[in-house]
Amino acid sequence: MKYLLIRKPRAGAERPTAATIRAQKEYVLGKVKEGVVDCTYAFVGGGGCSIINADSAEKLNEQLFGGPMALFYEYEVKALSDYASFMDGVARAMERQAR
Repeated sequence: MKYLLIRKPRAGAERPTAATIRAQKEYVLGKVKEGVVDCTYAFVGGGGCSIINADSAEKLNEQLFGGPMALFYEYEVKALSDYASFMDGVARAMERQAR
């Protein structure tokens, strides 16, 4: 299953060191190489977003809290659906309601 992960710096979190930031970069880019993360972007001004693959909520949680800056961020997570399949389902629901 794919998830949209939006991360923002946590208010009041301890400021990370340059070494921690570099370690987080390597952690995330490693997950991209492994195929766990499809893509990742930084927001201008701080934070960012990623598309993450996980088979369960537990695996997703492992990915979120496995990085060195895990506690520096607040997370918003949204489950993603294939667009075509989703829209087909919406169309079928509309057709059922029209009967």
